[in-house]
Amino acid sequence: LDFSKIDSGKMELVSVPYNLIDLISALINMIKIRAENKGLELKVDISENLPTVLHGDDVRMRQIIVNLLTNAVKYTFEPNKKIYITVVQKESQVHLCIRDEGIGIPKADLSRITKAFYTGENGRKTGESTGMGLYIAKEICDKLGHQLVITSETGQGTQVEVIFQS
Repeated sequence: LDFSKIDSGKMELVSVPYNLIDLISALINMIKIRAENKGLELKVDISENLPTVLHGDDVRMRQIIVNLLTNAVKYTFEPNKKIYITVVQKESQVHLCIRDEGIGIPKADLSRITKAFYTGENGRKTGESTGMGLYIAKEICDKLGHQLVITSETGQGTQVEVIFQS
């Protein structure tokens, strides 16, 4: 449904005030059990100097963050690995970073990993990917005026950063 809305240009965004820290905390609590069941540890560092209220589509931000957290857990297979969630203010921008110690994304796939239905080598191997999570996250970020930056190294993990435009 989201793909259809994005593809047709009919995805509506609703700008409301929301508390990013509360939103992230709720999502971390939601994903925590899944991570713990895989033997993964969540390391959370939320800066204290963040703005109390942001304006934007909180429902869509929730969707982006859930996709990113789910991917971090999904592609971190070995127990005793960590997923780092960091939120900091850099100048006038808020940066949300999710970094995992998972299998990483091959360099050949990085330029295409945010394309619709592109699962990449690792998605094909695991059979767990529809190729839509990062596509939807990227498209929503673009529509909200945010930036999505993905860096990765095979065998070392992936870092996905959302840079909020104020």
